[in-house]
Amino acid sequence: MKNNNQNPSTGNPFKSHKFPLRIRLFFAVTRLFFRSLGSFAPKLAGKLALPLFMTPPKFPSPRREIALREKSRQSHQTISGNHIVIYTWGEGPTVLLSHGWGGRSTHFYAFIELLISAGYQAVAFDAPAHGESSGKRTNALDVTNVLVAVAESLGSIKALVGHSFGCGTALLAMDRFEIKAEKLILFSCFEDIYWITNQFGAAFAMNEQVITSMRDEAHRLYQNSFDTAWQWHQLSPINTIQRIKTKILMLHDQQDQEVPYQHSENLLAVSSDAQLVTTSGLGHKKILRDREVLQTCLEFIQNKK
Repeated sequence: MKNNNQNPSTGNPFKSHKFPLRIRLFFAVTRLFFRSLGSFAPKLAGKLALPLFMTPPKFPSPRREIALREKSRQSHQTISGNHIVIYTWGEGPTVLLSHGWGGRSTHFYAFIELLISAGYQAVAFDAPAHGESSGKRTNALDVTNVLVAVAESLGSIKALVGHSFGCGTALLAMDRFEIKAEKLILFSCFEDIYWITNQFGAAFAMNEQVITSMRDEAHRLYQNSFDTAWQWHQLSPINTIQRIKTKILMLHDQQDQEVPYQHSENLLAVSSDAQLVTTSGLGHKKILRDREVLQTCLEFIQNKK
């Protein structure tokens, strides 16, 4: 790990995966479709783009994750119409984990194993349309509601941990619903929800009018997802983190090809009580299983200050 600053890498979370040929062909055809339709019917293109925006990719689980999942105590809840699978490992103070877009609970397998050995109870859930939970599409509002419901069922939470998209929902849950956790850990956090929609648009050759139309359609359809009205900017970590009083540990790699490192630097600048650990060469996902990184997280949780 390093703590020096370098120029951030650029990245796009919708283009950085190593997709199989059939997915790459789908991208090519879809880009052609939205480039053409967006030029003369941007509102229609935006409406058609929204279901795609809310559809997470799915990847097979490696054996190490399957083995960990089979060791868990599983429970099930119906939350906002979704069948949610919740996993629990170990005994002790509770650490709640929120995975990223296209991820699953067991992406945290290395951290979960460390937490168990250190005497903690690790709890994670598969978000809607992810892992073993139901659904084909989801969004930050749905996942935040699920996170809040799971957190409220647990009582006292020693630490809340998010990765990438899961950082945004963790911050939103703490800000808007005031769920309590003694510590907050954010791996590879993005700063701005508008950046997410713009990167999605760039991946599928959408012009600004199409992206704006997609956001407008999402707001129209999901404006009642929370108990009070919301606006797009209120979902951005750069805004929610400013109101969080919990101690925060952020971790981000300088070579992250999905969420540029600069995002965490910007979040650090506006947070009232955060620290940033900088890594090099771990990228967006390997950071979740680096021993030195995870030991730093464990010490942060154990520190009584």
